[in-house]
Amino acid sequence: MRIDRQLQDYEKGHDDDKKKYIRGVNLGGWLMAERFITPYLFAVNSCHLQGSLCWYPGQTGAPKKLSNSSDIATNSTMGPPEDPYRHSIHTLCDPTTCQPVQPVRIKEPNDYHERGWRAYFDYPVDEYTLGQTLRTSVGGLSMAQTYMERHWDTFLTFQDLKDLKAAGVTHLRIPMSYWIRGDLKEGEPYIPGGWPYFVRAAKWCRTIGGLAIWADLHGAPGSENGFDNSGNFKGVSSCEGWDRNPVNVQRTVDILTDIAQAIAQEGLQDVVTGFGVLNEPFVDCNEAVVRNYYNQALNILRSTLGDHISVFVGDTFRAIRFNDGFWTDPEIYHDTYLDSHPYHVFFEQGRAFTPRQHIAYVCRHDTNDVKLCCYEDPPNNTIPSRGISRIIGEWSAAYDTLPTAMTPFIMKHIETTGRAPFLNRTLSTERREFLRNFVEAQMIAYEAHDEGVSSGWLFWNFKMEGGAFAEWDFLRGVEEKWMPPIPHPTIPSQDVYGSCLDIYNRTNDDYAIVEEFPDPRTLDWNQWQGWGANDDFVMSDPNIPDVSYGPSPPWYRRSWVLPMLLVLACFVALKLRWFASSKRRDRLGYTELKV
Repeated sequence: MRIDRQLQDYEKGHDDDKKKYIRGVNLGGWLMAERFITPYLFAVNSCHLQGSLCWYPGQTGAPKKLSNSSDIATNSTMGPPEDPYRHSIHTLCDPTTCQPVQPVRIKEPNDYHERGWRAYFDYPVDEYTLGQTLRTSVGGLSMAQTYMERHWDTFLTFQDLKDLKAAGVTHLRIPMSYWIRGDLKEGEPYIPGGWPYFVRAAKWCRTIGGLAIWADLHGAPGSENGFDNSGNFKGVSSCEGWDRNPVNVQRTVDILTDIAQAIAQEGLQDVVTGFGVLNEPFVDCNEAVVRNYYNQALNILRSTLGDHISVFVGDTFRAIRFNDGFWTDPEIYHDTYLDSHPYHVFFEQGRAFTPRQHIAYVCRHDTNDVKLCCYEDPPNNTIPSRGISRIIGEWSAAYDTLPTAMTPFIMKHIETTGRAPFLNRTLSTERREFLRNFVEAQMIAYEAHDEGVSSGWLFWNFKMEGGAFAEWDFLRGVEEKWMPPIPHPTIPSQDVYGSCLDIYNRTNDDYAIVEEFPDPRTLDWNQWQGWGANDDFVMSDPNIPDVSYGPSPPWYRRSWVLPMLLVLACFVALKLRWFASSKRRDRLGYTELKV
């Protein structure tokens, strides 16, 4: 009712100059596949490599009626030549016949934490290893493309876009691979072919109306971060594969140019109104290289797609670096955005928060982080930039399950049972109530209405396969009502939901709704993601668990070890020096006596 009244007030006195917030959703896991979004896509089995397009139970995009027949074809030559895979498109994968294909040797667990070193073989972990695996099929690249085309064709539907529009979404950020239009060098096993599906989505948005697409180059040659979502999981988070290789940087410029020209040739500028030039360049990226690339990218996009195109750039996980006059001239840098991605599940202390602590952390830390940039008078920070502003390009309602730990568990379950766990997971009423508060608090924080430095946000993600990561699923949140109705673009979220403190006060602090996986007390809290929660407001929650917990680090990483080793080294050095001097004196004394 409150939203309806505000919309009526808006319609009575429309002001064209009023600020319009960007409220969007990411179409992640589609044109840049990610294992935690669609685990079944990466669960390649022997039937797939023999030409079958069988489905797993509960796989997203599967036909409504699937056969349980054990007559699963294992030869791609069966069936009419024009459609060699016709025999299996409505067939379930038979776990007794279809054996897991696990070519990747990784540490256990694959969750960025040093908890064990036992290596094991796993399904493909990124698009690089997925492409390598699929290319070994009996149909080679052709079969690999057919396999991926099924995913591109079914994961995003026309109805999904209609539902997103009905929920109040205005912007769609579409992550895409750098090889989407076929730019592959020798030795790169990626599977090209996603471009026609991007074009189709843009035309669907035009038909529906009111949905703007913001394309996003989600991975660069060499990987700008080493994450699996760049297409190439390196096992070590770093920018060195990209920024320290001028060939890869220039190749990225050329790829961006090609994609922009293709958008123009397709005549999609009315729908594709924004472009992200590089997703999540890591914190160790050379700042000069990054900024030079950003400047080139801006010139390319504006000269190719017009001066109206919005451009957003990654903050290298340190937004404050860009609060130094970067892109503040409104004549040149209008409609530009510094993109940040705050998540609560990638640092262990945060995953151990009570429900109210999560809200408190949003109100204090997340709100303050948004205010780190961008101003025309740094460091005073009193005049918001009329050029670049903030955009929160990714965030979610997840708060207690670490994806990089849960995903290997899911894949292991598929290996052993042929079925992903938690397919039909339900959320309790209490958990949904908290999610609603958590989401509303973040919407308020990321808009930073009172400061005027932010232009809005985009939720990650539009859908998820199964229920293990339900808190990342926007469309599920709309259905279950823990995703609130999105206000009109001119209405700040805080005018609808109240202040962040209001939400904190009405949040039930029942720790029973926290389902940590894995237990953060067993993991290392000193990862790069580990922002400290040392704010009195956050840490004063009376229900907070013992803050002294956290794993005892191995002896060689404890705080007293280095000083003790230095003292010991000095002692040994002095002792050796004394011993050497003593031996020299003895030798000299013996000689003198002999003379």
